[in-house]
Amino acid sequence: MLKKTQGLTAKLIQICAVLLFCGGSGSVGKAAPAMAVSYPTETQAVLYNPYIGFVADARDPQRVKQKISLVHANLTWRDLEPEEGSYDFAGLEEKFHFNHWKDQGARIVLRVVLDYPGEESHMDIPDWLYEKINKTGIGYDLTYGKGFSPDYSNTVLIASHKKLIAALAEHYNSDPFVAFIQLGSIGHWGEWHTMDSGPGYIPFPSRSITDQYVEHYVRSFTGKQMLMRRPTLAASRYGMGLYNDAFGKHNATIDGFLSWFTNGYTSWLTQDEEPAMRNFWTTSPSGGEFSDPKAYLQDSTIDESILQAKLTHVSWLGPSAPWNEEQGGMLQANIDRFLRTIGYRFVIQKAVYEKEIIPGGTVHVRLLIANRGTAPFYFKWPLEISLADTQGNTLASVSSSTDIRKWLPGTTPATVFLKLPKRLTPGQYTLQAAILDPITGKPGVDFAINGRQPDGRFSLGKLTVSGGN
Repeated sequence: MLKKTQGLTAKLIQICAVLLFCGGSGSVGKAAPAMAVSYPTETQAVLYNPYIGFVADARDPQRVKQKISLVHANLTWRDLEPEEGSYDFAGLEEKFHFNHWKDQGARIVLRVVLDYPGEESHMDIPDWLYEKINKTGIGYDLTYGKGFSPDYSNTVLIASHKKLIAALAEHYNSDPFVAFIQLGSIGHWGEWHTMDSGPGYIPFPSRSITDQYVEHYVRSFTGKQMLMRRPTLAASRYGMGLYNDAFGKHNATIDGFLSWFTNGYTSWLTQDEEPAMRNFWTTSPSGGEFSDPKAYLQDSTIDESILQAKLTHVSWLGPSAPWNEEQGGMLQANIDRFLRTIGYRFVIQKAVYEKEIIPGGTVHVRLLIANRGTAPFYFKWPLEISLADTQGNTLASVSSSTDIRKWLPGTTPATVFLKLPKRLTPGQYTLQAAILDPITGKPGVDFAINGRQPDGRFSLGKLTVSGGN
């Protein structure tokens, strides 16, 4: 009897919830208003929305052939601070074409690098710092390149790095053009590893040392999403994202990156036990780059890459990515399929609202949102509901308190109330939805549905404003 009663109660709750979503008034003795129910048509078009997709090398705007919304810059300390205490931001912004990318509406991912292997012997730290740390470090000539690996435990290096990151953050922390900060600084390419065995072995610093470098970023970049190369105790503590610079390669991504954040692992570099970060992607991004820019988007490899994207919840990849492939080329179909998969992809599946309302009334808009992608949107941009006349003029709008960062893959309801002007002329209007870029105040994210208006808003359906009683 108890189970039967519980089942009946659950059924009643479910029915009430459905009635509420479909516009039932819930008022005794008062007729519920007639509700319009629309089902926007989903599109399979590739969407070039903010913070997702391929990430191009910011140095090469003339080589970019695919549409992109993100670019990447490796900032060597040598370029950043050529003279002690003198930071060459102007030179860096010219080198990486900041103004050009801003004009294109793109945003940038920054990574500080102290050691970038190259074809010739060189240093990526400035000469003044090399002298100041008493030249401590290891010059190398290995299979993957030549360079100089500084002694990361050097106290002068650590103190100077703290000042560098503080200066970088002071300059870019509030700049919306800077989308993400990858914690580089440590290891070859800023990838948090050194030559770990055999000829050319380079010791990797202990956790007590590397945590100090992490603290420099955390204390300075208070307004940016940050990512680390692998799960670490520090990355978990501060809720960071992760970046996989070997995407596409099965053993590196499935047996490595995915296993690391799912199960945790023992660091082969330090022997420390590092924690799992299973759900890091729900609040912080999964990024990185392809192990090879083209090999993993071939007909023979695309299915595996799609699977890796879904399992690792990736939002963006680059600069090792095929952003310089000609539009319409042999890889385009696979590129498009991949781009339709990664990041967020919002579909308004259903909209319910009053069919008819009087001037000054409130439209109760209930939406069902599907995220077809692999990840959420990581920024608090407002969902707007608006009313437009037949000429497309917005006559009423509201920015809701809905937190679109919580639209994880799957479906999520959203309810927004739109108050209409009291002097609104009776007639037929269009109800619209948009996600606004808080910097411009204009629609900044495309939904994967038909009905996009010239101003970037999306039509949900028609609404009649009557003359009232």
